[in-house]
Amino acid sequence: MRFALIATVAVLAVSASAKHSVPAAVEQGGKIKHATAGRKHRALRNTNTKANVARQLAAEDEGYWDRFLQADSSVTPGPTPPPTPGPTPPPTPGPTPPPTPGPTPPPTPGPTPPPTPPPTPIGECGVDIESTCQIAMPDGTTVECKDVPTEGPEECGDRTATYCYTITNTGEECGTVIKADRTRTATPPGAPDGTTTQDLLATFEGSLDLCPTESVQICEEETVSTCEEVCYETSVATEIEMPNGTTCLADDMYDFCTEPGCQVDVSTTCKVIMPDGTEVDCKEAMETPPEDCEDGENMIDVQYCYTIENIGKSCGDISKLERTRTTTPPGTSDTKDLLPELDTPTLCPGETATICEMEPMNTCIDACHETTVVVDATMPDGFVCSNADEYEVCTSPGCTVDVETSCTVAGTGTDCQAIESTPDDCGDTAVEYCYAISNPGTTCGDISTLTRTRTPPGGAEGTRDLIGLIPEADRTDFCPGESVTVCETVVIDTCDDQCYETTTEVAIDMEGGKTCEDTDLYELCVNPGCVTELEQTCKIEGSDVACEDIPPPSFEECADGENMLPVEQCYKVSNVGPTCGTITTFERTTNGETFNLIEGKPADSLVLCPGQDMEVCETNMINTCEEECYTTSVEVVLTMADESTCEETDEYEFCTPPPLDESCNVEVDLACSTEVNSTEDGSGSCDVIIPIATRCDKRAAAMTWRFNGGDCEQSFNIQEADKFVCTDFVEGGAPTSGSAWLTVASVKNPDDVYFDGEVLVGDLFTMFAADTLQGKFDADSTFSIYADSSKDSLLQESSVHTSCSQNLFLKDKFGSVQLLIFENEFGLFTCFVGATYSYTLSNEAAANAGAIVEFTSTTNGVSDDCLDDLPAPGVIPPDTTIVVDKEILIDMTVRQTYDTTVFVRAETPGGATCSDTATLSFTSGNPNLPSFGKRA
Repeated sequence: MRFALIATVAVLAVSASAKHSVPAAVEQGGKIKHATAGRKHRALRNTNTKANVARQLAAEDEGYWDRFLQADSSVTPGPTPPPTPGPTPPPTPGPTPPPTPGPTPPPTPGPTPPPTPPPTPIGECGVDIESTCQIAMPDGTTVECKDVPTEGPEECGDRTATYCYTITNTGEECGTVIKADRTRTATPPGAPDGTTTQDLLATFEGSLDLCPTESVQICEEETVSTCEEVCYETSVATEIEMPNGTTCLADDMYDFCTEPGCQVDVSTTCKVIMPDGTEVDCKEAMETPPEDCEDGENMIDVQYCYTIENIGKSCGDISKLERTRTTTPPGTSDTKDLLPELDTPTLCPGETATICEMEPMNTCIDACHETTVVVDATMPDGFVCSNADEYEVCTSPGCTVDVETSCTVAGTGTDCQAIESTPDDCGDTAVEYCYAISNPGTTCGDISTLTRTRTPPGGAEGTRDLIGLIPEADRTDFCPGESVTVCETVVIDTCDDQCYETTTEVAIDMEGGKTCEDTDLYELCVNPGCVTELEQTCKIEGSDVACEDIPPPSFEECADGENMLPVEQCYKVSNVGPTCGTITTFERTTNGETFNLIEGKPADSLVLCPGQDMEVCETNMINTCEEECYTTSVEVVLTMADESTCEETDEYEFCTPPPLDESCNVEVDLACSTEVNSTEDGSGSCDVIIPIATRCDKRAAAMTWRFNGGDCEQSFNIQEADKFVCTDFVEGGAPTSGSAWLTVASVKNPDDVYFDGEVLVGDLFTMFAADTLQGKFDADSTFSIYADSSKDSLLQESSVHTSCSQNLFLKDKFGSVQLLIFENEFGLFTCFVGATYSYTLSNEAAANAGAIVEFTSTTNGVSDDCLDDLPAPGVIPPDTTIVVDKEILIDMTVRQTYDTTVFVRAETPGGATCSDTATLSFTSGNPNLPSFGKRA
């Protein structure tokens, strides 16, 4: 984790413009809920602290540090927020810091101590470790892992296995457990768990000091699946260290296996053995009624086959295979034990076994044969799984009914399909629909349904029940070979050019409850004679752009007042009537000018029969620089063989749009937003950002400072005079450019150095409590500024209270150094919140593209040139909008108003310019509280 921190800090220098999300408010509070024993745990906190600091450093913008941090501003300490509980990161192993060298205190005078007794011999070292495993079952009980029961596919699933390892000091002296490693392997190799290892001491929070016969138990949980066949082998090794440094070892191994219950499937097939030896599926064969049922019997041979398959993951023995067949009617049932006929009673995963039996079947009776086959499989440990399958096939002596629809003109008997209507003689016409029903089958029945539906309805209702038109005697006992016809008269309008669809449905209820149905569709189309259709289109020649969508010409295109555009106009006439005709007139008139479209055309090309059409196209030039409308009317006359005619006209109009002028319409708008969870109302608006904490109220785990350079006079803090002292040893104190050598150490123990290294003016440096000799910052720290690493020339020295028990705030200045970030058990605290300025640039209704030549954003008198933030090539085409986002940092330690003005200027290719300005004002930062001022 240490190297990850270094990599993150390196990113800071090149990612100043990146977008960051910094928590806007951190509630200080909470307790550490786990023990942090030894150096190992402190190292983990050190790692997490450095990673957090690195992530925060990457969020700071270099330009904004220069802009906001150098200005003197009043410090506004706020009240300490109530503590908020929160988890403390787990301890991480780390090195033990070396002992601090120092002078040996002089001996204390006093009485002569008694002679030192001889050393007591160290007893024998001994340690033992024992592994246990329990699995929690769904019913709330627990079982020894080795005794986990077999579970079937419906019951099996993930189970929690609890491993416990008891370490006992079996020696003669007290010692400390220094190692407890566990390795677990799941086999077969394809098992999902594979091999895992675990340092059991890494997360243990209890005492590891054991005296003879004392024990400590470490437990862990793991999920195992009883649906998989997996063996788990767990080996654990421990080591105990005696006071004299000697160690002894012990290990243990625990293994168990899970085996899923069996799973068996059974399926049924049925085949009819035809006279030629071929096989046909029973249900398919029964769809064809028997041809001869006069004597009530037609026997066929049917073969049933039952296939058993082991679809589980364990082998098992087929212990039951039973078939039951029920025939309804009359409801007889037959059960047969098929197990003796099974050649392979043991099936392993993927294996199958099939048993077949032959049975005769009479297809001349109405009956259903339902077959149920049940199979059981038993595993070696007695676990039983079952399955069943059902198959039904029905026989019927046959059932067939036919219905046919016909139509004639009432009074004449003329087939309706021969009706020839013209516009001169069309009108209401009575027609008679007749519906003939016949029984071509082999069984008698009763006609139960006769309906017809007509669309469009014409002169009759849409759907009509015709069953009442059939005499009762003709409806019942409707036997093979018999037929009956019913008719109805309706009126249709032959002047309507449309088709009438009539759907007739009939049903017969046969003996035994079976119903036979049939449907017939009859269509009658009426055409009133000569009918033409006329259509015209217009588009830019060589394209699909319609004339009404011709774009306006540019300012340059109309520089000389003329921009000729070819347009293609097409005129299409179609014969949609029932008879052929000749086009005798086909003319178009545009803005008063008439043109004959068929002049010079061959005579045979002017004859149009039903379904044929003729299209004439012409190209005309229009001047798009002149705003004008073009109206074209087309007339066609189709003359039939009997000299009757039909006419059609059509009109089309389009207008050319006015030419675009050289106006410039680039506009700009500005908005500010931040993370929604950083705002009081969840809106993401920059003027409702949640205030941040600025005071350090608990001893910090890490502090990040900025080296500003300069003398002690720039100090700005409210620490008391006995807590903060700053001395310049040269005029001007620390340098304000270049670099210096900084050393930060404990006042109480100067050998406890918190930071030591070269720092450039304006750069940041971080010190970590975990790197100190005591694992924490002392109450007071000395900041020594030297000219170089030789430390021969001391430029400035200040004493600062750094334990956070006295006033210490973000942005406090202590001589040439300034506090920017700190982290303690409450979280990470910094001065800034990231936000986004969104600049929206548009070029609506413009004649030409606008090239942005000036784009500046000025906030509180500080201007930024934003041209480089535009996407290349920096040109906004007409009717186009682009959004440019720019990341900013808001200093939350000072409540202030941010007044931003954005200015853009654009130029068109013709040299026209336009500009626009947008403003944004919002107030943000912690509320202003009474200031303690600057200490003299």
